[in-house]
Amino acid sequence: MARRCCTRRRILEFPYGHRRTQAPAATEGELPSNDSESSAETAQGYNDLKVVELKKKLKELDLPVSGKKSELIERLVASNQKVDDEEDEDEKEGTLQLEDIEGLSRSELRKVRKKYHNLAEELRVKRDELNLKSQTHASIRNDLNLKAKEYMDSVHLYRDRRNGLNVEVGQIRDERYDISDAVKVLKEKFLRLKRVRFSGRNLPPITRLRKQIQELEIKQMTTPLTRDKERALVEEIGSLQSKIKEHDELIETDTEVLEARDEFREVEGKRRDLSKKMQKSRQEAQACHNQMKDSLRLNRSTRRKADSAQRKFVRAKEKADEVHNEYIEYLRAMQEIDRMTASHSRSGSIADQKASAASAEDLFAKFLAGEKLSTEQLMIIQKAGML
Repeated sequence: MARRCCTRRRILEFPYGHRRTQAPAATEGELPSNDSESSAETAQGYNDLKVVELKKKLKELDLPVSGKKSELIERLVASNQKVDDEEDEDEKEGTLQLEDIEGLSRSELRKVRKKYHNLAEELRVKRDELNLKSQTHASIRNDLNLKAKEYMDSVHLYRDRRNGLNVEVGQIRDERYDISDAVKVLKEKFLRLKRVRFSGRNLPPITRLRKQIQELEIKQMTTPLTRDKERALVEEIGSLQSKIKEHDELIETDTEVLEARDEFREVEGKRRDLSKKMQKSRQEAQACHNQMKDSLRLNRSTRRKADSAQRKFVRAKEKADEVHNEYIEYLRAMQEIDRMTASHSRSGSIADQKASAASAEDLFAKFLAGEKLSTEQLMIIQKAGML
């Protein structure tokens, strides 16, 4: 006798989401994905992008690229939600209905079994396709998680380099402050000696002379001048340069003033070098900071893509598990049919026996009425024990 679970009509429901697949471990600096917060996370992620990058994404999706940044983000979030909704349509609860096979003849059982076999094959193919799809999403997720980790490693690298350069800038600044004090003292010493030794010469300071020369040279290059005016300007520049030369010649004649000037210039040169070095370190620190921000933005963007691939992987895996369960139910039903068919081969089904008895009674009635029967018909009556 067939098992009751397989011989009565059954409707087996397989709700989606009955099995959850563990999400991959988040890399350093990441947060695990959360479907209930995916929309908020996506919107926040788009906020990190520039308008040009948002428009590029919209263009790839054949969506309008006009509007403010908030409108572009809203358009992208809506597009993502639409894709998720379309995928969810394939995940509605389904039912597997097995027919009542109790009392069926062997030929009828064969037909039902063939039907179940075809349905099982369709489910097997669908399950394999879904498993392949889930594996593809898992592979994409793993690649994205690896890339996100590489970006986070870059964040740490640029952050450490930036911090080191900032420390270096501070050290150079302190050293320059110390030298600046020495420069100030040596400059005052040099100017004081020069005023004392050359007070009767009535020469303007060299810094003023050089500033005047610079202004005249700029005027010569940028202002339209007549030939006479240009000649006069050149002569004025030459006169100023002569005064600077006279300054230098006077200093050369006084050893003490010369030593004070050279000492001042030496320390002033060190201060300039430190200023250049500090500026270079500042620029490098800023460049590292910008690269750190870019790597962090890429890390967040890649993590969002990895989270999306993870959600797709879970959905495909759950659907594959559901289809596999349906496939197993059909296999079990086919095994039950095979068992019943084997039983019919030994004793025949109740339906076949009833049909055979009814046929023998009809033939026996014809025999009693005097109708002519064939040898095969007579054997049926004899097998039924009526002769």
